Amino acid sequence: SNYDCYPLLAPHLAGTEASGLFEARLGAEEMPGKEVHVFCAAYRADEMDELVQYADHIVFNSPAQLAKFGPAAKAAGKSVGLRINPECSTQDGHAIYDPCAPGSRLGTTRAQWNAAVAANPALPNLLDGLHFHTLCEQDSDALATTLDAVAQKFGDLLPRMQWLNFGGGHHITRPGYDIAMLERCITRAQQDWGVTVYLEPGEACALNAGFLL
Repeated sequence: SNYDCYPLLAPHLAGTEASGLFEARLGAEEMPGKEVHVFCAAYRADEMDELVQYADHIVFNSPAQLAKFGPAAKAAGKSVGLRINPECSTQDGHAIYDPCAPGSRLGTTRAQWNAAVAANPALPNLLDGLHFHTLCEQDSDALATTLDAVAQKFGDLLPRMQWLNFGGGHHITRPGYDIAMLERCITRAQQDWGVTVYLEPGEACALNAGFLL
């Protein structure tokens, strides 16, 4: 990691997003006082006790993960989320990387959630928020399309949530990006469901910031 960048980014960001224990520790140590959010497609049981020392939000990929690790995360005072798959692809030409492609195992579909709750009715009590990450270097029109799908598939769950994470892939700093539409998407979620909205514009923080020589 480029440690010198953290003081430059910290005034402009609410926190960091990590994909595991060591990134979570890095965010907690290099941006003290900021939120640390963690999503991992597969968590290691032997790391969970240490992970909750650094993470504020922990997002699970599946109902099975939520059932296995969610109670311990909640007991540690963490905000617990589930990554959802709204089954709405807005990408062309690279299905292998598309979280909404047929057969994707990134995120939970509504059918999978319904089946899990039927088997374990207490599962929703573990949830504080929902997370989707379906975009890649895209404009806010793709976000608006995705948000429509989220509303259709998961809208009935969202009023019970504290937050909704729009994930990454937002090219906010790209010339021509439609900021006004992004603002409308955020406002819609806030007004319709009463949630706090998070975004993870990782690349946008440094897009076209320099050259690698």
